[in-house]
Amino acid sequence: MQKKRDVLIYTTIAMLVALTVFGSFWDLEISNALYLGQTPSDNIFGIIFSFIGIIPTFVGWSFLGASIFYLSKKQVKNAKKRKALIAFSVLLLLLSFFYFCNTLYLSNSNAFEVHFAVAYSIGIAVIFFAAYLGYRFSRSSDDGELLKKALFLAAVSLLSLIIISCTKEIMSRPRFRLLLAMDDERFFRSFWQSGKSLRESLGPNIVTDEFASFPSGHSAYSMFAIFIFPALSDYVSTLKKFKTHLFLLGFAWWVATALSRLTVGAHYLTDVALAGLITILAYGIVFFTRLIYTKRKNTKTRTQKAPEENKVL
Repeated sequence: MQKKRDVLIYTTIAMLVALTVFGSFWDLEISNALYLGQTPSDNIFGIIFSFIGIIPTFVGWSFLGASIFYLSKKQVKNAKKRKALIAFSVLLLLLSFFYFCNTLYLSNSNAFEVHFAVAYSIGIAVIFFAAYLGYRFSRSSDDGELLKKALFLAAVSLLSLIIISCTKEIMSRPRFRLLLAMDDERFFRSFWQSGKSLRESLGPNIVTDEFASFPSGHSAYSMFAIFIFPALSDYVSTLKKFKTHLFLLGFAWWVATALSRLTVGAHYLTDVALAGLITILAYGIVFFTRLIYTKRKNTKTRTQKAPEENKVL
């Protein structure tokens, strides 16, 4: 099962790299071909996924937060560690509330004239339901490593968020829809070119979000689905035989979200492809960091035991 998952991840990486190379030559042409408009009447698919595409990460925080909250209270005996984990779980729940509800309102307030109170009411309901599932499934699971797995996934998603946010600010790539609004292709920048000087030249009245094209946050947060969807099988044993299917479902979720971002003029192909790679990179960083830490810890334990064994002999 692990080998099959590795093959799927490597295949995904290869596809994303290929899309990045392809987009490096024809970013502008692809965006022109796929753009469908920014209103529900023109592009209901793009508008809907502008909202639901981020569910794997932002609603996932609520699920993982509730899971960590329950498991840390049940399994962690050290009081300081337990309190730290509980505080971390609360942080995840708060982040879920802020990002999910805010995205729901901002993504749909103009398109569907969604009222602030309605958007946040729906958001809170979804968040609480996800938290309920995380808590309940954690209680019924017999996986002794579940707490470590939940913390691992939370670390991956948070690292992805940090990388995405920092890169957006550094690169300041203008969105495709800004080119359309300005009717000037000179605003186009490749993903490796900074748009900061262009943003500054337009003055303080320019909407800074229009210079947040690279990388795509929605695409990064939706790519998290290839990790959190299969992880549901650790909570619900009947899903274990569908782990590969859950991975493929997660990838299909990313494809739909990434495509939707192109159709509304929010991003280019390189924005969405590299955003997916960033989430996988975050997974790799957390994985190898944990691996190195575990090896050092085991080495230290063996070193400490050796003198004691010699004394006994």
